[in-house]
Amino acid sequence: MTGAVSGWFETDRVRIGDTVRWRGSLWQVAAFRGEQITLRPTREAEAPVDALWREVEGAPDFAVLGPDAQEVARRRLPPLGELLEAAGPADRKKALWWHEHMTELQTGLRPGCGTPRPGYEAATFEQRCRTKSAELAAAGYHFSWRALDDRRRRWKDADENPLVLLHDGRAARTPDPGGRTDRRVIALMHEVAARHMRESGGRTSRVYEDVETLVRQRYRRELEDPREAERLLLPRSTFYTRMKDLGLTEQLRQTTQRRSRRASKPTAPYEPTVALRPGQLVQIDTTPLKIKMIGDDGVAVSAELTAAIDVASRNCIALMIVPVVTGDGPPGRRIGGRATKAFDLVLLLAQCFAPLPMRPGWDPLTAARASALPYNRLCAADARFAGAVAARPVIHPRTLVIDQGSPYMSDHFKMVCSFLGIGIEYARKNTPTDKPLAEAFFRGFGDTFSQFTKGWTGRSFDQRGYGIERQRLYSINQLQAAAEEWLALDYQQQPHEGLRSPLYPGLVLSPNQMYAHLVAGYGYRPRQLTAEDNRKLLVPAWVTVTDKGVQIANRTYQARDGRLRALEGLDSQIRRKNGRWEARYNPYYPDVAWLYDHRLGGSWIPLEFIYRHLLADCPWTHYHYQDAAEEHALAGGGREDEVAISLAVKQRHRRTRRGPTARQAAEPLLPFRGVIRPETGDGEPVGGVPVTPLDPDTVPAASSLPVPGREVDADRYALPQLAPADLEPDPSGSTEDTPPA
Repeated sequence: MTGAVSGWFETDRVRIGDTVRWRGSLWQVAAFRGEQITLRPTREAEAPVDALWREVEGAPDFAVLGPDAQEVARRRLPPLGELLEAAGPADRKKALWWHEHMTELQTGLRPGCGTPRPGYEAATFEQRCRTKSAELAAAGYHFSWRALDDRRRRWKDADENPLVLLHDGRAARTPDPGGRTDRRVIALMHEVAARHMRESGGRTSRVYEDVETLVRQRYRRELEDPREAERLLLPRSTFYTRMKDLGLTEQLRQTTQRRSRRASKPTAPYEPTVALRPGQLVQIDTTPLKIKMIGDDGVAVSAELTAAIDVASRNCIALMIVPVVTGDGPPGRRIGGRATKAFDLVLLLAQCFAPLPMRPGWDPLTAARASALPYNRLCAADARFAGAVAARPVIHPRTLVIDQGSPYMSDHFKMVCSFLGIGIEYARKNTPTDKPLAEAFFRGFGDTFSQFTKGWTGRSFDQRGYGIERQRLYSINQLQAAAEEWLALDYQQQPHEGLRSPLYPGLVLSPNQMYAHLVAGYGYRPRQLTAEDNRKLLVPAWVTVTDKGVQIANRTYQARDGRLRALEGLDSQIRRKNGRWEARYNPYYPDVAWLYDHRLGGSWIPLEFIYRHLLADCPWTHYHYQDAAEEHALAGGGREDEVAISLAVKQRHRRTRRGPTARQAAEPLLPFRGVIRPETGDGEPVGGVPVTPLDPDTVPAASSLPVPGREVDADRYALPQLAPADLEPDPSGSTEDTPPA
């Protein structure tokens, strides 16, 4: 009985007569009986053993030994499902049918059966093949027993790949979309097709010409054989066939949006962005704001929204709205025009280092003490939270994920990030999916804020309403205040599906609640920027000191205390700047600047615009002065005539400071001057004009109701008309309650 059945349980790992190591001894496989295996000891002193095969194979020291007493590596067979994925439904069904018959020929057992069928318990392959030949002949398939044995051998030599059984006498090949085309040409086809994914649609002939050009450029020069490029070129008909087999033709026929989305897909295997502590990874992005606002010239303008999103807690740690003006005139001589600049991004970073102060009239629920933030612990760690601050945490970025736009690539922005100890990671060009949290925030901002605001232009041009410019629009400052209130009242306290409690995964948290969980584990260490730190964030200008002062953006600055006279005509000894001195100024408050004297420990020398008195009652910015200088130059004047340009700025302010509607015309609007004011840090405000600081706790909050944003009155965010003295910054020089500049 043992000899009759010993063959039909042979496995690819163990055969009759093999030597195995089991339980510290050497054994020889004598026979298989169902699930049992008979092992004969190599030493005559021991008796044969019958054991279950699964227990023998599962032993820790089990191994099959070769003639040299070394372990034989186990041959791993490829999964059957992966082999059949390349075949069609009909070929897959036929291959599985043959696979069952070949398995029965090899082992004597049909897959899924525990006992052999009659005629297959024979020990020799010839007997089993004769039985199988008769069985197939009865079913209408005529194969000799030798032909079946040859098929079994091909199937076994191909690691039991059933695809080799689909053709008589020929081994089936895995479908190759590239055919016999050189792999280098296939790579060029993919490269050129990826380049065309973001362009306007076209025919495949355009791809053929580009591939032909690349083949000639790369392989005619790089290889010694000049005929290599000619051999790599494909006939046009073959090229079209390969493009179709590779699926590139179908991709190029898709819409531009689908092609762009496919091109933006990251390379597999995908690596999700992971951040475990607040500020570890922060995504910053800029997007056009679908809202019309009143600009500095009193007419409707567009704007851009820039936001910084913390990956770990989904907190929006900074938000800024900047006007977008295209300017007037032909290219090259265009007057005005601006968008988000590098300094605007610096102001955005400065917001991350200070709490968001509440403004008079805000809803009481926007206060930090009424939110889910650990207010008492934050007050104990940072005294700035003891004031009237909004429910937005202070998170210091460690690493920024930014795109490669010109403001983000500027030297000033990189210098500020280096000064603040912030690392930078660049996203791929034209790939918004590298900053998914920022893109999701922009969509939520449009759904919950923008569409309920006057001036909403719709998501696309075909959905834009009529007469938007004639509506009662917000100014830039008013919309910034409204957006900050929405941020503290709605976004920061709204549960986010992507935020789950570390202790209770079924509990959905808001960004503030998630921050409370994370800060309890990682802690919070405040970092206040001093007055000197603030000046390091300002726009740099390298100047030469003369008897008239220094020139910054065609404006002359002089020190009131005469400290600048000691530097007249001196070389700064900074060779990379040709002996010039470092100066800093704020484009939104250009009436003052600071010169850095790096000698003897370094000190800042305050400077003032010499014609500042002409603009004392006129809030102005660097961009106002620049536009007035261009207008004065087109009228025949010179850009060096500072008196005339200052008077033009004043006249332009009087002419354009009123809005288009009758009610808005009753009060002049303040120009957009950023969100942060400069400080001197020496107890005196800029310019020496004393100011009485406003304590937000002493201002009674206006009564408010939880009404939808569409019903919010524009007067709620109207800024009061301030005297010239009130436009000066806080005299305390402290950065506790005021974000740094």
